[in-house]
Amino acid sequence: MRLFLTFFVTFLISAHDHDQPKFEGLLSSDVFNLDGGMELYVEKRATCNAGTTPKHFHPAAGTLVYVLDGVSQSKSTGEWKNYAKGEYWYERTDWVHGGEDDAPDLGDACTELLVIRVVDEGKKHTVFVE
Repeated sequence: MRLFLTFFVTFLISAHDHDQPKFEGLLSSDVFNLDGGMELYVEKRATCNAGTTPKHFHPAAGTLVYVLDGVSQSKSTGEWKNYAKGEYWYERTDWVHGGEDDAPDLGDACTELLVIRVVDEGKKHTVFVE
């Protein structure tokens, strides 16, 4: 019975997750508690030919995205800019982005990113927008 319940709960959670937008290529994710009721989120992501991300924002103190390898792009400065290995960009708090129709096509480009953001404890670090 316990095995059945574990399977059933896992199935419900997995089924629910399929309905939610998400980012592709999450390799690792850690959360560190900071003083003052803040949390530091650190993610490592890798994708190839990923296209654009779903529309979203981060209710964080800001997000720093560092390109570990490959090429990526951002419109955080107001215009599209490509970023290569060793470069980074900053995304301001609550900036809605993703799903842009004017996103340049990077083709089969691959990228490996380090994403760092500081969030109030208990808040979501990413909110998807319809």
